[in-house]
Amino acid sequence: MIKSVFFQNKLAILLCIAFYTFIGSNAYSQDDKIGARLTVEHVKIVNENSFIKISAIFKGEEGFEPCQNLNFTMYKVEVNDEDEELTSEIKIGEALTNYDGKAKFIIPAEFISTTNDFIVRIEDSEIYEDDEESLTVTNANIEASIVEIDSVNHIQARLFTLDNKPIVEQDIKVGLKRLFGSLTVGEEDSYTTDEDGSILVPIQEGLTGIDGKLTFEIVLKESDDFGTIIAYINSDIGVPIKDESTFNQRTMWSPPTKTPLFLWIVPNIMLVGIWSILLFLVINLFKIYKSKI
Repeated sequence: MIKSVFFQNKLAILLCIAFYTFIGSNAYSQDDKIGARLTVEHVKIVNENSFIKISAIFKGEEGFEPCQNLNFTMYKVEVNDEDEELTSEIKIGEALTNYDGKAKFIIPAEFISTTNDFIVRIEDSEIYEDDEESLTVTNANIEASIVEIDSVNHIQARLFTLDNKPIVEQDIKVGLKRLFGSLTVGEEDSYTTDEDGSILVPIQEGLTGIDGKLTFEIVLKESDDFGTIIAYINSDIGVPIKDESTFNQRTMWSPPTKTPLFLWIVPNIMLVGIWSILLFLVINLFKIYKSKI
């Protein structure tokens, strides 16, 4: 009887120790997770797609470092038509950060409406704490064209809502798309839309492009209400680039297979001449040696 009671007490103590160890390890693992800092941006490419850009960093031993392979879950917030205070979250997809801690999620077209509320959320990560960032953007458009005024080409752009209402007092940047960035077009860094939601930007002369083709970009950058909107214009008003490459020519700085002909001919003639003289001397020496014998 005494042994049975002793065994039961011992078993109870072991169970309590195991329980508190399990709870403590879970609590420790939760407290030990890393807090990530999130930056989200809504970007719309006119006539192409809309996407959410995500950047995640954390504070490490050597300063801020990117959150690599961090999974985000995307939600669209839907408002009840009968009661605007009632909302629901619809999962629309996931995105995974790359080596630089950045991710891009293309929003399916069926989830894009006039006003869009999105939530970017970290859920059940083994390394990072649960967190979220929300985005609220109003859908808008930019239409742009190139017009000629007084023999000078201009970019004419208009910013408007989906119901064709002009959006005023928004700063728009106009640039020429290049390989490693954008070259500012016009005299100002940005132009503010007028009461018609329009801007007019002169295009400086002498802009070069392959076959005279240029791609201009009109950008509303990180607006609080509309996010980032980008429109592109393709044109052929540029100055054609002349191909001055000497890659296929025989020059001093060409690769070995393109060595100038005179560098092939002259040294070889000199080598043949030198070896001919040496051979002539050897033959004569041999004749002198034979004559003495």
